[in-house]
Amino acid sequence: MTTIWLLLLLVSIVYGFWLQRQQDERAILLAKQLCKQHQLQFLECGRLGHRFSRLNDRRRWFTHYQVDFSSDGESRYQAELTLQGLRLANFNLPPHRI
Repeated sequence: MTTIWLLLLLVSIVYGFWLQRQQDERAILLAKQLCKQHQLQFLECGRLGHRFSRLNDRRRWFTHYQVDFSSDGESRYQAELTLQGLRLANFNLPPHRI
């Protein structure tokens, strides 16, 4: 019986890791698309963390990413991208030099 619980725990950990990797890849793809759409140079994207937040009077699980970009090839700016699952929830682009 203990073996079954350990196996379930291991499968859950692997599945959670796989889902997180899938979400990270989706965030990078979305960040590149948004940078291209706003005519910015994509530099990198990294996960900031997870958070429960309220959206439309419902609590949801969000993952926040920091997107580094450049508008002129010399300056570096940081935007914030938020995903709910694999869907884009928000993209905050700070003021930057054009």
